[in-house]
Amino acid sequence: MLKYLMKRRLDKAERELGVPVDDGRYVAEHSPSALMAVSKVQAISRYHRCLPDDVYFVAKLASYRQEDCGSCLQITVNMARKAGVSAAIIHAGVDGRVNALRPELQLVYRFAEKQANREDDPDGREQIIRMYGHEGLIELALAITSTRMHPTFKRILGYATSCSRIKIAV
Repeated sequence: MLKYLMKRRLDKAERELGVPVDDGRYVAEHSPSALMAVSKVQAISRYHRCLPDDVYFVAKLASYRQEDCGSCLQITVNMARKAGVSAAIIHAGVDGRVNALRPELQLVYRFAEKQANREDDPDGREQIIRMYGHEGLIELALAITSTRMHPTFKRILGYATSCSRIKIAV
């Protein structure tokens, strides 16, 4: 019964995310309790309350580009579109055209990119705190940190896809 419910939830996730969730199916088949643990992390990877959607998703796009996980990047694109982020911002983020972004998004993109590459950016951090407060910085920390887990997990299981062509519907 539990596996049946998990299969239905995975089917729903595929429809919502717009990509196959074969890694989730693998985990559900071999360790249902591990899938339940992974689902708890999903809440962390989607948490944002004070950051505007474009800020939040630009950080995730910049971070996922560094992780080279095509399906993760595609999920973020799909979620950003559903949240109403403009196609122009998404294209710029996916393509790494930082200068095509508004100044505050450029700051967030560069900050996220540095953090994903394990580079500290004290000046960027202070600017982000001035613009979005400490809560905004914490939300960016969760967004950036969570982008490392999923690609690593999928890569270990053999389900990571790099160099995928990203589709941005308008």
